[in-house]
Amino acid sequence: MTPLDDSAFPLLFQSADKSSLAGQRKYLRRMRFELTALVVAAAFGAFAWKTGNVDVAGIVAAVAFAAALVAEIMLVKERPDRSWYTGRAIAESAKTLAWRYMMGASPFGVAELSPAQADIDVLERFADLTREASSIKLSIPDSGETEQITDAMRAKRALPLADRRAIYLEQRIKDQVNWYARKATWNDKRASFWSFVLSAGTLIGFVCGVLKATGIVNVDLLGVVAAIVAAIAAWTQTKQHQNLASAYSVAAQELSIIAGRAKHITEEEDWARFVADAEEAVSREHTMWTASHN
Repeated sequence: MTPLDDSAFPLLFQSADKSSLAGQRKYLRRMRFELTALVVAAAFGAFAWKTGNVDVAGIVAAVAFAAALVAEIMLVKERPDRSWYTGRAIAESAKTLAWRYMMGASPFGVAELSPAQADIDVLERFADLTREASSIKLSIPDSGETEQITDAMRAKRALPLADRRAIYLEQRIKDQVNWYARKATWNDKRASFWSFVLSAGTLIGFVCGVLKATGIVNVDLLGVVAAIVAAIAAWTQTKQHQNLASAYSVAAQELSIIAGRAKHITEEEDWARFVADAEEAVSREHTMWTASHN
């Protein structure tokens, strides 16, 4: 059974997926730069470093603040986060439609629609998604695929029910469950790591406060530590590791339960409803993800 790669899916999916990944990289890169610049500004603002009459530390702090301001202006102006979130929503919606089409699920049931009518209906849905993507710039995929309904999609739809069921369980349900499980574990570990770092930073801030209050240390480190802790908190809020770990874990369990019903399905109408329910579960997780980020 040859796995389906991205080139087997609609042009809309590939374009939106590429735009989303590019927006994500740009947004996180700008966020890291801005937070780092703010920490640098706080660090140099806490120390006196003069060369003659020139306050070098003050100049560096000012430049760092200016760099952070420029990064924030670019984020507001370019809105790479919009490309990230909207692109991901469009990509996953297009992928869900493709799976429904290939498997003969509602609203593209094999028993209800002729191949020509199924093509017309799914293309109308793709057109609706394209209009929703008007707020972002869709990238051109590298695969060379230019069709919304690919040959692979039509070939899978034409297979007998038993073959379609085997493909769906292995390449959609199992693959999605494994992906959710991996991501849940990874995000849980990252959430624990950043929670530890945040706690350590808070403790260091407390120690610095005590040292300054008792006169042991005269350097004002509180502002530096506060900036670092604030930057860490902003980064963890951006990544939302704990929320994602919980959402992915629930999604994996839900899909695993749904998959258990598949072995009892022998009729096209029952299969159409089954795939629709499974895709609804996948879409629900993506909808929650998009809502949480927006």
